Amino acid sequence: MLLVAAGSASAQQLEPAPWNDPAIVWLSPAQAQIEVQDKLDLLEPQLAGLTDGTGPHTDMLRQIVFYKSILLSLSGGLPVLQAIESAVTEAASLGGLYEHTFTPETTLRGLYDEALTMLSN
Repeated sequence: MLLVAAGSASAQQLEPAPWNDPAIVWLSPAQAQIEVQDKLDLLEPQLAGLTDGTGPHTDMLRQIVFYKSILLSLSGGLPVLQAIESAVTEAASLGGLYEHTFTPETTLRGLYDEALTMLSN
């Protein structure tokens, strides 16, 4: 009985298809780290040209926090999908500066989807 309940609980936490599809081939953590670092190398210089506190600055900062969190998780040994999923919380709170509730769901979903696409074959 407990095994059935445990199986049901974990099934409810799966992402909607196609991201939980076993046919998706994820990059290796080492390959993903390269891709994420390349993305950060594109984003970080853009932040300097934006005015602190503006919407574009906050959006760019959120992207940078998101990808840095993925990079940190990957270097810590997490699989790619788990690294992406854990980075959403960091992006939502900008690493602790803002409350999660101030970040629109569509913004977080966009980051999540972009990373999923970027880090799978």
